[in-house]
Amino acid sequence: MEVEIFTHKNCTECNLLIEYLESRGLLGKVKLVDTELYPFLALERGVISTPSVFVDGKLVYAGKVDLYELEEILNGNQVSREFNREELIKKFMEGVVDSFAATAWLYVNRDFDSFMSQRDFVLAVTGLALSDKVDEGYQFLRDVLVKDGEKVLNEWEPMMLKNISSNFVREIYWLYERKLPKESLFSKYPLEVFAHWLMVRGGAVGRVGLRIHPLSSVQTMTRIAKVYSYLQENYDSIWDRVEKEQRKLKEMRAVQ
Repeated sequence: MEVEIFTHKNCTECNLLIEYLESRGLLGKVKLVDTELYPFLALERGVISTPSVFVDGKLVYAGKVDLYELEEILNGNQVSREFNREELIKKFMEGVVDSFAATAWLYVNRDFDSFMSQRDFVLAVTGLALSDKVDEGYQFLRDVLVKDGEKVLNEWEPMMLKNISSNFVREIYWLYERKLPKESLFSKYPLEVFAHWLMVRGGAVGRVGLRIHPLSSVQTMTRIAKVYSYLQENYDSIWDRVEKEQRKLKEMRAVQ
């Protein structure tokens, strides 16, 4: 059995997973793949969020990993999940808002018909990858989201705004290595520049996955302006949270 884990050094969940596996004496049973060093391999394998765990080539976890289940798998035990229709949409959207790429792409493009073609990701975040009713569960979820996707996105909008804003601030932290005054930040990144960042960063690698909406698109810019306003209103608290997170990450990497 081959278990591969696609990671990134700035991914908190990745570092926690590595730390856990090491503490359980299981790190030697997995192959770690750094998505910063091998981005095109990650793209080829359909990695949307990290950590992504593949078992014998099959994507089993994306973003959130059930540590107990993974330990069972690594110890050679069979793991399966019950199929529960009532929880599928919730699990799917939890997986989406755990991934910046998925969140940004869906928030801007509102295209579930296209997004659901990422079948392996959908199965991984919902737990269907470990179910014996994969096709039934996937088809049910696809039908609901293609029909009522806008309603679902509206219900999950607060979490999507938080995800996008946090990732923007996180990248500002990496770029400048210090907190920019609020006025300076929004002077450097007016709404049009922020819109460009969101469309380009939202699930695109080069032109793969890239959808550029004209700045004249009222619907698109209204949605993006909502994120921008959220970011402006919550910048200080988001920065504090990101700064604490990044300091903890540095401490974790220092002891690995």
